Amino acid sequence: MGISKAIPAMLLLACFALGLAAQSRPADGLQEAESLLQKQQYDLAENRLKMVVASQAENPQAWFDLGFAESHLAKTSDAIAAYKKAVELSPKWFEANLNLGVALAKSSDFAQAATVLKKAVQLKPTSGGEQALSKAWFALAQVLEESDPKAALNAYQKSSELDPKDIDATLGAGKMLEQAGNLAEAEQLYLRAANMGIAAGVERLIGIYLKQKRLADAETWLKKYVDEHPEHVAAHAQLAKVLAAEGKSSDAIAMLEALNKSSVDPAVSRELALLYYDAKQYEAAARLWQPLAEQAPVDTELHWRYGEALFHLRKYAEAEPELMKALQQKPDLTEAYGDLAFAAEQNKHYQLTLRALELRAKYLPEIPATYFIRATAYDHLNVRKLAAENYKLFLAASAGKFPDQEFQARHRLIAIEPK
Repeated sequence: MGISKAIPAMLLLACFALGLAAQSRPADGLQEAESLLQKQQYDLAENRLKMVVASQAENPQAWFDLGFAESHLAKTSDAIAAYKKAVELSPKWFEANLNLGVALAKSSDFAQAATVLKKAVQLKPTSGGEQALSKAWFALAQVLEESDPKAALNAYQKSSELDPKDIDATLGAGKMLEQAGNLAEAEQLYLRAANMGIAAGVERLIGIYLKQKRLADAETWLKKYVDEHPEHVAAHAQLAKVLAAEGKSSDAIAMLEALNKSSVDPAVSRELALLYYDAKQYEAAARLWQPLAEQAPVDTELHWRYGEALFHLRKYAEAEPELMKALQQKPDLTEAYGDLAFAAEQNKHYQLTLRALELRAKYLPEIPATYFIRATAYDHLNVRKLAAENYKLFLAASAGKFPDQEFQARHRLIAIEPK
């Protein structure tokens, strides 16, 4: 849910309130501990604060400070206990309720966090005014995202009203609108963020355009994004996909070719290879996939893609082991069985051909090609009865669509079923 991202900002807000409160008291153990907190010496502060709460058990500030230190030490359960004590002693203290809610959210207790934060947003911050209250509404929105999306949207909108400069609340509201299917309003919020130069806004705006297949709009913003973030490989890859989908394959290939010369990221080579493959430039695709497949023996997709490129190059001896590796790792990769069967048949590995077709039949219906390949495999193995059966099934399914193979099937039937 991203709640951990908001925690540092909220703790920082509480730290300012803590410091202001500390200035009004005489020097004592608590002031010494708060000095350690300001210096970010959280372990020393925790030890000092444990002594303070032992002697000042009714002091909500001492419990609050202890929770603050323990939060920074990743002692979330201890921090929750300390914040609960602070809230118990001072129920209307905004910062204590806020930090308790955030700590509960950090522990994944979103239901209890929501209860506490709903109370916090009704309280008056000690410092920070509307900006501090905006943070509380933002935290509430985050913990409500899954359980109550409508309430989460309302909370994000309230957060944004209180602090219009906080673009995270705008993006949060956009996300909830998008999830609800209100793409038009979500787009406007993302546009606002994108026009401010916020990368997350641009990314989500592009996502909406892709979802709606508004490729021209997606291309425009992707080009802006990659110009500002030339190091972002995924954005280049996405732009290349969009260009290819628009029929601009040569532009897409040229862009990734240039990037591939300067980038060491294998993701660039993978995307470029896919573009080559889709453009039927199988030699170029295979040249890129080969070293990638060698370096990633358990990457199913790489072995499958490389095997497919070799298959189209009619390098069946090389294609066969690559397709087998892919299927061994992912037996439900249904697209690969037919090509493996044909490659094995070309390599005269007829038993493998039959096994590949048998496995394919578990996932996909028979087609004329599978009947024909199975028939020729049985024919080469001199299993005449099964060869004849499959030649006949092929002829019935083909219905004149494959005249060359139909001629061969009829010829072989005359040979293996003499009258």
